[in-house]
Amino acid sequence: MPNLGHTMEEGKLSEWLKAVGDAVTKGEVIAVVESDKASFDIESPADGILASIDAEPGAMVLVGASIGVVVAPGEILAPMASPRTGSTIDASAAVASRDAPVESVGWSGRGRISPAARALAEEMGLDWQQIVGTGEGGMISRDDVRAYTSPAPPAASSSAISTAGPIPLSAMRRAIAEATERAWRTIPHVALQSHADVSALQRSGGPGLTACIVRACALALREHPAFNGWLKDNHFTQAPQSDIALAMATPAGLVTAVVRQVETKPTADIGREIGALAESARTGRLDGGSMTGASFTVSSLGRWGVDAFAPIISAPQVAILGVGRVDRVAREGNAGTVRFANEICLTLVFDHRANDGVQAAQMLAAIVAYLEQPERLEIAQ
Repeated sequence: MPNLGHTMEEGKLSEWLKAVGDAVTKGEVIAVVESDKASFDIESPADGILASIDAEPGAMVLVGASIGVVVAPGEILAPMASPRTGSTIDASAAVASRDAPVESVGWSGRGRISPAARALAEEMGLDWQQIVGTGEGGMISRDDVRAYTSPAPPAASSSAISTAGPIPLSAMRRAIAEATERAWRTIPHVALQSHADVSALQRSGGPGLTACIVRACALALREHPAFNGWLKDNHFTQAPQSDIALAMATPAGLVTAVVRQVETKPTADIGREIGALAESARTGRLDGGSMTGASFTVSSLGRWGVDAFAPIISAPQVAILGVGRVDRVAREGNAGTVRFANEICLTLVFDHRANDGVQAAQMLAAIVAYLEQPERLEIAQ
């Protein structure tokens, strides 16, 4: 079980994409695990044969514990006495027999089926051999099983009534749901709002607004380190640097991509890094190392026309910044004149166990000050 974040102690083995006896190649995705934030693909560490499955789907496994064993062709795997061992095989026998339609391997003329998908198909009373797999080599996943049972959309009609039953949550959606529920239930959330005039920042023609906000947060966190870290078991651990996560929407759900050591980078570099992370998230190529370990999070809904919102803290972090849309507003100028400004609403949500309102107000004011004085974003190294 890999360590997908410094706060992770165990993970859930969600699904095997290979069965005992299957040939695997180095870097091939063979299993899926869930942390408290999302689902992650597990790749084979080497070319060979999957000789043992030590954690069945649904099992909680400590970080560092074995979930399976890959051996070289011809290598004999000694039986292991483990309560989580599914089965072990002689790898040389597997090489000789893996092309045969062995029931335990889950092979059919239409492809293979993962153990979790097969269990779901049996639970739903389906003949999995009629299901077309969309995974590598025709592998049938749980999503394929669910899609097989989903009815076609009804024809357009004012009187059409949907008869679709409950739709099971995907592994990622379940992980998000569990983490959100736990954070909402255990963290005393307090939200503070303020507005920043970003007119000068936008006139500067520099990097995008998101990069500047991330940079401003990092500099403010340097002044207010009590918001930069993790609270766990009534102990606060201050982060040694500002690793800031950005919430990004993908077809599979919301993920967070982390920009590391933001306080050491100019806004132009931050902007390019955010762009690369966003593209990886959009195409499903965001790896686990890019999604975990953040010490603070920024979430923006401004592009969807949201004025302001209070996001939920990503535990065990102790604060998150919600960013609304830029609004053109009238403000009183000198000598009774009226000027127009581009303002953005910022909502700092903090864990009241770790900080008080005064400290949070100072943190939020520092972010606003950096955004309203964009020259400080670059010189405050």
